[in-house]
Amino acid sequence: MGAGAVTTMAQRPPRAVRRGPKITVSCPCGEHRYLAYGERWACENCGRRWDTNQIPVEQYAALRATQLRYRRVPLAISLLALACIVAGVVVGKALGGVIIVAIAATTWSMFFRPIHRRKYRSALADLPTWSLKPDRD
Repeated sequence: MGAGAVTTMAQRPPRAVRRGPKITVSCPCGEHRYLAYGERWACENCGRRWDTNQIPVEQYAALRATQLRYRRVPLAISLLALACIVAGVVVGKALGGVIIVAIAATTWSMFFRPIHRRKYRSALADLPTWSLKPDRD
């Protein structure tokens, strides 16, 4: 946490929003910070106070759920690649496992990754955005 950031520990954010993406808070004076959900920030330049708890928890949880949903595919592919290499080593054909993983990685990065990214960005674009109001102007 940077200088001027204040976190309220009395009330922890719900589990559905913990470790979510950082929220960019931009002050009209030109300062900006990246805060976790539930954090508060007092601008060092102008003294305005910003509270990310203004964001509805259901909407932020939907953002977090979308983020996690689109992380599962690359993780599953990585685990499958690891299983191929382990199977190749166990069978005694480690080179075959490495070649299969290399072909799969190339196919993923050339064909499926751009489609996956496009769908992810489209899903994020459909989610709401927020304009926070300072606690004190």
